Amino acid sequence: MTKTRKAARQMHVFKVTSRVKVEGERRYPYRVLGMPQDADLDALAGAIVSAFGFDLDHAYGFFDGRNPYRSAVAYELFRDLEGGGSPLSAARPGGPGDLPEELADEADLALTLALDGLSQSALLRETAAFLTRRLEEEVLPRVPGRLQDAVRERLSAFAAEALALGEEEEDVSFSVAMPPEVRAMLARPDGIEQVLATLAPARQGLGAGDDLPGLAGLDPAPGRGREEHGVRGVPVTEPFGRQEKWTFLFDYGDDWTFDVTYQGLQDAPPRVRLPHVLDSVGTAPDQYPEWDE
Repeated sequence: MTKTRKAARQMHVFKVTSRVKVEGERRYPYRVLGMPQDADLDALAGAIVSAFGFDLDHAYGFFDGRNPYRSAVAYELFRDLEGGGSPLSAARPGGPGDLPEELADEADLALTLALDGLSQSALLRETAAFLTRRLEEEVLPRVPGRLQDAVRERLSAFAAEALALGEEEEDVSFSVAMPPEVRAMLARPDGIEQVLATLAPARQGLGAGDDLPGLAGLDPAPGRGREEHGVRGVPVTEPFGRQEKWTFLFDYGDDWTFDVTYQGLQDAPPRVRLPHVLDSVGTAPDQYPEWDE
């Protein structure tokens, strides 16, 4: 009698590369992960964090762009926690905190109006220049004199990389649709205050856009609103049906970023519990490094 061979168990495979390279190593560290076929994005996030030796004690998200804060599509833990509180220690960047609701809404609108027309790329370049100067002040005194010129040359590249600033990145500006009379108000020295005062009586109608067409649903995102999703219950391969590589951001503020690439469905190793680290190259950075005082 011929025995029927049991079909091999399969797994989804992802390569995850850290964008932080440990000093003294030539390559950026990466891990190859095997995930169960029924895993969701929340499970993938946990596997990534664990594979690099981090504690899952902060919020996270998956983003379609290299710079998470300017991505068009996001899968974030925040969407699953809205209204239900969070056990995580990090707060979402830009949130209203404990401000009164009315003041928080007004602050959001003021920020949106103030951002209109500003060049993101120019702001990032100026920020990179400032960061480079601060790095020179802090770093160069610690570097031997004979190496200071060489290190100085590398600091600007380090600053640009830290801000995810590409050399040939398209110059995108914040854009808000608004009536000409509102834009004319903004051109005055106290323009934002005038606009807020004008909008106050009609604030409840902004969502419908009846009173001030063009200002409905204001969004400070560059040129368009961002498409946002949660992570829990979302099949682990859903984002990768859109594109092969995504950015994983862990811990808003410290901004640990990783490139996550889907490598397809493969046979899982026998008698191995998934998720599982299939390959590990390079030393992972310390989540909480002990900085010298």
